[in-house]
Amino acid sequence: MDYKPNFSEFTYDELLDAEKHIDKDAYPERYAEVIELLNDPNHTSQGKNEFFEEIEVSKYSTFWPRFWAAFIDGILFAIILYVESLIFGFDYTQQDNFFQTFNAIQLGVYAVLMHGLCGGQTFGKMALGVKVLNHLDESEIGVKQALRRESVNLVLNTLSLILIVVVASSIETTGTLSTFVTLSAAVLGVVAITWVISEFVTMLFNEKRRALHDFIGRTVVIRT
Repeated sequence: MDYKPNFSEFTYDELLDAEKHIDKDAYPERYAEVIELLNDPNHTSQGKNEFFEEIEVSKYSTFWPRFWAAFIDGILFAIILYVESLIFGFDYTQQDNFFQTFNAIQLGVYAVLMHGLCGGQTFGKMALGVKVLNHLDESEIGVKQALRRESVNLVLNTLSLILIVVVASSIETTGTLSTFVTLSAAVLGVVAITWVISEFVTMLFNEKRRALHDFIGRTVVIRT
């Protein structure tokens, strides 16, 4: 005896799955019943709302995709920095603060251009299936909005690069560091750590998982 499912007990997502996989030619009556139940607001309204609420929540659950996307982009620019060291003849080490900070600035410029010109995605985000959009209407952003989003990182890294040069020059010429330079380095370090912590905190405590730089850039990151 051919078993017939009791479609009236199916949830909204189960009915969608049945509609997708049922053989409509072999079981036209069953397919028609599934379609009728899907279109019946009295039967599917609550389940339908719950289904789309789950999709909405899932769309903004981007912490790990963003993390691995940043990891991929970081690997890409580590390779780029190594190639640059071969071209321009400087010694490449991961302990060199100057070149690592310079690389961070390059990475920031790359993020601005890719997000602004390539549909809100870097190569890492393309690989992980997430993208940066305008948070109000989820439309694509431009270079100006992408620059605003990356502005704090770019400023902090640029100041760090300048400070590294000043420290190196001061040690080279006088063998010591002035109180102003020492204090500046301490303040910049505290600001940088506070910024990183604030990024994680803001991402954890809002529904759309927007980090602080997303609020500054008026952006949101979604799964594609």
